Amino acid sequence: MSIQSDILKARILIVDDLEFNVSVLDRMLKNAGYLATTGTTRPEEVCRLQAEHHYDLILLDIEMPAMDGFEVLAQLHAALGTGPPVLVITAQADHKVRALQAGAKDFVSKPFEAVEVMTRVHNLLETRLLERRWEDHRDDNPALSSVIQRNIRKIIQVRLQAVVAQTLQERIAHRMSTFFGSMGFLYLHVAWFIVWITVNSGHVGLSTFDPFPYGLLTTTVALEAVFLTTFVLISQNLLGRESERLTDLGLHTALMTEHELTRVLQMLHAIQQKIGIANTDDSNRADADLEMETNPEDVLTEMARLQKRESHRAHHRPKPFP
Repeated sequence: MSIQSDILKARILIVDDLEFNVSVLDRMLKNAGYLATTGTTRPEEVCRLQAEHHYDLILLDIEMPAMDGFEVLAQLHAALGTGPPVLVITAQADHKVRALQAGAKDFVSKPFEAVEVMTRVHNLLETRLLERRWEDHRDDNPALSSVIQRNIRKIIQVRLQAVVAQTLQERIAHRMSTFFGSMGFLYLHVAWFIVWITVNSGHVGLSTFDPFPYGLLTTTVALEAVFLTTFVLISQNLLGRESERLTDLGLHTALMTEHELTRVLQMLHAIQQKIGIANTDDSNRADADLEMETNPEDVLTEMARLQKRESHRAHHRPKPFP
């Protein structure tokens, strides 16, 4: 994923005591393509909002009546230490140096211009995301390429997103089926059956409540099997949906790869003709086959036709005499 795409997806918090100013900045950012902007007129809520949403950038007005921007910067530093970059907005020249000393990364003077605000926002977010990427890759295995590392991270993100998208009932069912398939569950049942049969055998001096052939135990186990089957089926449905998503992704990747390889072969053929390299007839026919675009619908139709034909032949093939 490009850095520009990540910048536009960055989470931005706008803090100003005037709703109008928040709306202006929010509209300005969204018109520039930013997708995750939030505004608040309550500066005392900034620390809580940052702890909950982990913003990548905060646009902070300095002059606010209830709590000014300097107090907000002090609270952020006390609560989070190294927090997100803060772009302060002020009309007072003496506030700029003080804000930078308090931890702000940059400032914009009022009245501000859209081009200046967007440039400073972009620069701060670019620096922030590059630093985060460096932190993420600092401990990478040097034996693996950056492409493999990126793909590993993307696979993990896809799996975590699938887990987050599960409902509460689906999570419970998945955890239950995981426990039911563990050795601990087996040991628990072995101990349960031994205690149950021993108590009801009449040899330990205790009154029996389920004598042989243990009808109550049989009924309990049968009911348990119904619930176990239900939990396992729910878990299998979840795995089936995830498998379908991965299959679709694999098909899309394969089609893209086939299309790109076809284009590469076509370009190589054009280069070959340009520089005057001649092929044999067999090579030309092979190149022509490879340079054809493959339509997945045609492949599926041909597979179905051949399967139907082979099934018909197998059904009508004469059986050998005994």
